[in-house]
Amino acid sequence: MFGKKKKNIIDDKNTNNSQEKYTLKESYNADELFLARFKWVSSEVTDFGPMDKETEIKYIFEKVEEKYKEVFTGFEADVVSEYFNYPYVVDIVPLTEVHEEFKGTKFPRLGMLLLFNDVNKKEMQEERGYQKKLESDNK
Repeated sequence: MFGKKKKNIIDDKNTNNSQEKYTLKESYNADELFLARFKWVSSEVTDFGPMDKETEIKYIFEKVEEKYKEVFTGFEADVVSEYFNYPYVVDIVPLTEVHEEFKGTKFPRLGMLLLFNDVNKKEMQEERGYQKKLESDNK
């Protein structure tokens, strides 16, 4: 215990794992990006059987073959899932269809974070009724 050197649990040099670490690209073309929500079938036991769960916010994806890759984490999701608690994408919409002003735009890494915040801020305000509340407060 004391005086012994701790071993690093994850030692990439000594393991045979060839996992690549995901990093964001330097920039993203807005015409190739999609907005979508995650949905999954929960394995929680309920009186009604398995329940569908869905995220409130939209994530930014790029299409890779038949899957969608989330740009911040690199998580690749299918359009349908056959497993409990494994997310898949729903409500897939091209970014330039929602924000036409972004056609032909390239976003740097920091721009992606700002875009994510902007897309979800507007949606969440409208969905939760903040805009209606603000309008009624200003009268």
